[in-house]
Amino acid sequence: MTDPTLGWLRDVEALRQLPQRYARAIDARDIDAVGRLFDPDGSVDGVRGSSKVPAYLDGLRALPATAGSSMHVLGDPLIELEVGGDEAHLDTYAVVYQLRPPESPEADGLLGMRYLDDVARHGDVWLIRYRRSTMLWTRSLPK
Repeated sequence: MTDPTLGWLRDVEALRQLPQRYARAIDARDIDAVGRLFDPDGSVDGVRGSSKVPAYLDGLRALPATAGSSMHVLGDPLIELEVGGDEAHLDTYAVVYQLRPPESPEADGLLGMRYLDDVARHGDVWLIRYRRSTMLWTRSLPK
């Protein structure tokens, strides 16, 4: 017989890793890896609008390579998961550094973000079914 608390702890660790996996994938511009974190039937509400996951991923792929690079620094997510549950909620704060190419006339940016994720178990993995991201603040960094 499996200890339900041990299973819960394993799930909490997998859920804790989910926003970290997103941050690394999006910063690496690995859109296929980003896509593997989302339920293909899910949706995203964010700073670029609302869309179903396939359209969200297409929008990410369409971003110009000249947009620069980013680095997400995340706080620990607040995880709401009942023992034995197949659905959870994550609330994660992030600071995002947006660095433009040196030749860009745009200033580098610093963003305060909050990611609110409804996630569901799909077999042995957890996927983001619904994400709402909000920008809490933004700053332009001097050139």
